[in-house]
Amino acid sequence: ATLPPVDSTSNVITGTISASRFYPTGKYVLRGYVYVTEGATLTFEAGSVIQSDISEKGALIIERGAKLIAEGKKDNPIIFTSGKEVGQRAPGDWGGIILLGRAPTNRPLDPGPTIEGGVGRKYGGTDPNDESGILRYVRIEFAGIAAEPGSEINGLTLGGVGSGTILENIQVSFGNDDAYEFFGGTVNAKNLI
Repeated sequence: ATLPPVDSTSNVITGTISASRFYPTGKYVLRGYVYVTEGATLTFEAGSVIQSDISEKGALIIERGAKLIAEGKKDNPIIFTSGKEVGQRAPGDWGGIILLGRAPTNRPLDPGPTIEGGVGRKYGGTDPNDESGILRYVRIEFAGIAAEPGSEINGLTLGGVGSGTILENIQVSFGNDDAYEFFGGTVNAKNLI
């Protein structure tokens, strides 16, 4: 079923998202930590630019059972970036993307590991084929917030992400912490920069 587009007068993405949303090509503002909960799919159309709010630094957390569909094109990528003007942007301007799944990790399932970055969300499970969405032709830049020493949101943090997930042609640059950090999982990725 095709979802109705988000009201174009409201380009701010904030809070907890518990129902699927489709964002047509456009510019959006990510305000604060945004949690996408189980059963919800967040879809961005190719060419979309998602910029973090400057004062309330954004981060996008896709919880277990939720999905992020960010399917850019080679000549029309999807860009997650700082809300500051070009030339003023710096590493750590916003959090980054956390993708969580139900694939196996080397951590005990009970009570289950919590992903780093201070967001308090669990990851991992028993389904190696779990699907957390599609990231293809995506750029993530100027991300990376330290919640506390040794616990950061990276450009792209992956916790227990399964092999049903597609990660292809992704560039993470100008980050304050790691570009990519994998916590277990069975996902295969290709063409990561």
